[in-house]
Formats: sequence, structure tokens, C-alpha cells
Amino acid sequence: MPRGIPLTDEEQLRRRKEIFHASVHLFLSKGFNETSMREIAEAAGIGKSTLYDYFPSKDDILLSFVEDELQTLTEQAEEITKQNTGAMEKLRKMMFAYMEYLATNEDFFMKLSYQVQRLAQESLERLQRKRHALQDLLRGIIDEGIQEGCFRRVDSLLATRVIFTALTPAVYTTRPSGSRQQMMEEALTLILKGIQASESSRPPVSSSK
Repeated sequence: MPRGIPLTDEEQLRRRKEIFHASVHLFLSKGFNETSMREIAEAAGIGKSTLYDYFPSKDDILLSFVEDELQTLTEQAEEITKQNTGAMEKLRKMMFAYMEYLATNEDFFMKLSYQVQRLAQESLERLQRKRHALQDLLRGIIDEGIQEGCFRRVDSLLATRVIFTALTPAVYTTRPSGSRQQMMEEALTLILKGIQASESSRPPVSSSK
């Protein structure tokens, strides 16, 4: 907690969001290396010492921003897994949520992905744990679909990695084959058809008498 500032948890969260917004705007407009902590503090409307209470460095701001975005996406995915729908619909919703996440953060990842990759090893491991938590949710949906019989038996962890990797070009491309919405829908169809079980391989539906 920042020193000497009697803020509630909600107020601290709002302050962090303000710092994120100001920082990312400067990183994208000026460049990460060209942006100073003083400029971030001024843009966020706080003193430099207050900024250091929240974040010791620009790297910490960058790390915390990516973690925060991944956490938000993971929470959305958790809500999807709890819905009373079949695995096919859950997978579709989760894939679309991920592509919306990519689209929302396009400028950030296109311009600052290198800076994220050059973070300290400990920071990269923290981000990896966040990504693995998200992957595990998708993997669980695939395993659920295999049990339901709507997905054929596949290596669910490998399928999860392939799905996340395949979705990125549907959003980040210099050769669009349609609108972003159309490409996202087509990507969903291509992936879902690839793991969907054929009618002949599905278990028979038992009839109750």
C-alpha cells in the first residue's frame, strides 16, 4: 500500500488504472524507452514520489498492466466455464472473448510486445503462470467436450496451445480477407470443425422409458 495515503482499496485500484492509462498512452505515443517516470506522474496527475509508491519502475508498470489484463480475461473465462451450456458453446464464447481481448489491446501488443519479452525472468515467469491459468480453463472445456462426445479425443493441452496460437493471426494481420468480425467468425469455424467429433463417433443418446 502506498505510504501515507489513506485510500480505500477501491480508490487505490482506481489510481492504478489511472497510472496504467497514462503510462500506456505515453508508451505508445512516445516509445517505452523515451518515456520518463516524471512524465507518467504528470500525465496521471500525481506526484513523482506517489508514483514510486505504486510502481518502482516502468518495467513494473508494464508487468502489472499485462497481469491486470490477463486477470480480467481469466475472470471472464471462469464465468464462461460456469455457464449452464454445452462445451461447444463454452468454447466458442471463450475463443471469441480471447479474440476481443487481442483486438482491444492490438496497439499495445503490436508496439510493446518486445518490451514485455525483455522483462526480468522472474516477471516473465509471473506472466507465464497467468497464461497457464487461462490455458487450463480452455483445456478444461475441451476435456468436458470430449466427455460429452461433441469433441473427438485429442491431446487437450496441445489443442489449447494450438487454438490460442491460431487465433492471433485472425486479429493481427496485414492481409485481411474480410472484416475483423468475419475473420474472427471464420477462425472460430475452422478450429471448431477441426476438433468436432463426427456424428458416427458420438456416443448414442440413451432414451428414457
